[in-house]
Formats: sequence, structure tokens, C-alpha cells
Amino acid sequence: MKVLIRNGNVCFENAVEATDILVENGKIAGLGPFPEAMPPAKVIDAKGLFVLPGFIDIHTHLDDQIGRFHLADTYRTGTQVAVQNGVTTIYTFITQGQHEKLSEAIAKAKAKAKDHCYCDYAWHFTPTVFDEQGYREIETAIQSGLRSIKLYTTYKKAGIFSDYRRIEEVVKRFAPRDVQFLVHCEDEDILSRVDTSRLDLGKPLTHCLMRPKEAEIKAIAEVLNIATKHQARVHIVHISTPEGVELVKRARREAPVTCETAPQYLWLNDSWLQKPNGHRWLCTPPLRSERDRQRLRQQASAGAIDLFATDHCAFKKADKDHWHSDIHSVPNGIAGIGALPHLVYALFQSHPASALIELANHIATAPAKAFRIYPRKGTIKVGSDADLSVVDIHGRAKAIRSSLAACYETYPDRSSTLDFKYVLVHGEVVVVNNKLVRGILPQGVCLCRN
Repeated sequence: MKVLIRNGNVCFENAVEATDILVENGKIAGLGPFPEAMPPAKVIDAKGLFVLPGFIDIHTHLDDQIGRFHLADTYRTGTQVAVQNGVTTIYTFITQGQHEKLSEAIAKAKAKAKDHCYCDYAWHFTPTVFDEQGYREIETAIQSGLRSIKLYTTYKKAGIFSDYRRIEEVVKRFAPRDVQFLVHCEDEDILSRVDTSRLDLGKPLTHCLMRPKEAEIKAIAEVLNIATKHQARVHIVHISTPEGVELVKRARREAPVTCETAPQYLWLNDSWLQKPNGHRWLCTPPLRSERDRQRLRQQASAGAIDLFATDHCAFKKADKDHWHSDIHSVPNGIAGIGALPHLVYALFQSHPASALIELANHIATAPAKAFRIYPRKGTIKVGSDADLSVVDIHGRAKAIRSSLAACYETYPDRSSTLDFKYVLVHGEVVVVNNKLVRGILPQGVCLCRN
């Protein structure tokens, strides 16, 4: 099937140019202009609108159980809110459970996702067994097409903690296999030294005292030393501290390291935890001070942060509210997928000439390059997948909706004028006027294949 997008302002990697885009067999087949007489199957008139590459959220949690809580979003609802906001590729996680083979965890995730994703999808996997059999299973997973491993320097009680020696061993073994390593950085020793008996566990703000910024800074420094020593592709997830960003900035001179932050650390601060229902904004790492938020915003605006991703981890309202006097019992995580393009665009909106280029770079091109799916994804080039959004940047202001599930909205005070007139996945129109096309079936493709 052919689609011709006419008269659009196309957002390329370094410029916005008025041109046409011809789509055929799910790919970008040509860049115009094309003659009026050309008879494609479908014409989209994008006059006065902007055409952007499909966005990528490389950090989401969907259809999983964390502790005793099931996540609010399934693959179906998570990918629906994604495409309705121009996100055409998502990455989520597979975590090996206790008494479970890694292959079993992978098979279970694949079964959940199959035929339930409106956009393309891939996984990062977290192994938890590191004997020789465990390492053989990791190798098998890599050979099957899963090329990114996530490790944690915390969460010992949850069974997913790795000390720095283990992280180095995993990096040493698999960096030569061109594996991408993602690391959640909070130093477990620093966290364990916090005396919670002196803290008021009935106040959500206490979460910030339990997980101080020094823990993140220390862990980032240790992990970057490992990355530099082994020249490994290491990606630091959800940085919440300006000091952590500076460490990555320096390490880039010597190693292929990247980092992300999430919109909550750019738009929210710890005052949200002091609201009457402040527990609804409990996430890890915690929201930081206004001073740290402002410094992080400055770094993000200046290009010091490679890409943005949501760490979408939404819980049902009833689960979030089911606590009494101890914040330990509140599931940690907030919604974000649907807010991603709106908040990133707002970050750069003060520079209208480059705002869309920065938007596309930070949530399309940069993540595609970091996770080796470029130029198939993340750009508008002949031969790339026809994952595209046709957007009115001056649409009617509407409230941001981070999730379609029964969870709390993370950004209840935020609205956006980004209006997604059309969203295409593999050349098929799946969204019209911000809504899923009636009768459209989930046809997302798994990207974790050799």
C-alpha cells in the first residue's frame, strides 16, 4: 500500500524542510516533491503541519509484577497511549524471577506481548543468576536477539542487586559481544546506612532522605569507571542529579557512555511529595530539590543529557493509596509514556526554530542510535521504517494524559498544544486526531530478533 504525505514541513535531523514523503510497503520509499498526477492509494495533506519521525521510549515497565503489585498498564494500553502521542517504538523489561530460568522469563514476556502491541517493541533483560549455567543462559539470550542487559546497584531485598564486582564481571564477559548495559545507579551501602528509625515514615518526603542524592552520584562514578576500563557501552538510566550528569559528561571523552533522565526530574520537585496526596508521586530515584531540578533542566537544555525516557511504571490508584503509616508499603513508580513528547517539546519551546529538531533528536534519533536500531528507526530517510507523526504544534491546548490505565496522572497541571493528526506505524495510519483508528489491530513487531 502506498501513502503520500504532501506539503508537510518535514523534520530531518538538522533542518525542517517543506517536502513530500512517499511510503510504500512499510518503508519510506521517496522524498518529494512528487507530481500531482501521481496516484497513491492514500494522500495525507500535511499543509501547515509538521512531519516527525516516530518517537522511541526506551524505558517503560508494562504488564509485570513488582513486589506484590501488578502494573496498571498492559502491553495493549501502554502501546495505545504511546501511538496516540507519536511514540512508535517502546522498550520494556524482562526480569528473571527467583526460582526461574532466564529463558522462562523471556518466553513469558514474549507471550504477553504477542499480538497486543500497537507499536514496535523490544526488551532489556535483567538476569539474576550468575553461576556458569546462568552465564550460559545470558549468552543464549544475546544470541536470540536480546542485546541489552539492565543491572541494579540497589534493591538487594528484591533479589536484583549486583555489587560493583559482579557488574564488572558481567561487563567484562559481554562487552565484546557488543551488548548495551543499562544501570540503575544508587549505591546500596549508602542507602543501607540511612537510619530509618529517626525518620517519619508516614511522610512521603521522607523517601528523599531514605534515598539521598549521594547514593546516585557514588554509584554512577563506580559504574563509569567500569565502563571506561572495559570500553563498554553503558547507559545510565533516569539520572536525577546534576552531579551525575557531569560525571557522564566527563566520561564520554574516554568511553562510549550515554545517559537519560525522565520528565519527572525536569518538571517536578520534592514539593510534590509534601502535597496532601504526595505518596502518589513516589518514584525511585525520588524527586529532588527545586535547585537540583533547575540545574538538571539547564543541563538538558544545553544538550548534556543524551536522551529522555519515562521510566513509566504506573500502578492502579487503589494500590497506590493502600498504605497507612509507612511509605515502604507504597509501590514506587509513576506514569509517563503519554507525556513524553509534550514535556520534551516544552523543554525546548523557548527556541522555536530548533524545538522540533531537538524533540526528534532526543526521543527519536538519539535513542535509535544508542540502541542500534538507527537508521531503521529514529529518522526520516529513504529506506527507514515509515513510523511517522503528522503534528499540529498549534493545536487546542489539552490536558496531558500519561496513561490510559486506572492510575493517577503524574502531571495534572500540564497541558499541551501538540496535536497528533496522524500517526503511522510501518506506513499504516493507526491514529487520527489523537485517537486510535477504530478497528485497528495491534500489529507491532518485536525488534529483538537476530
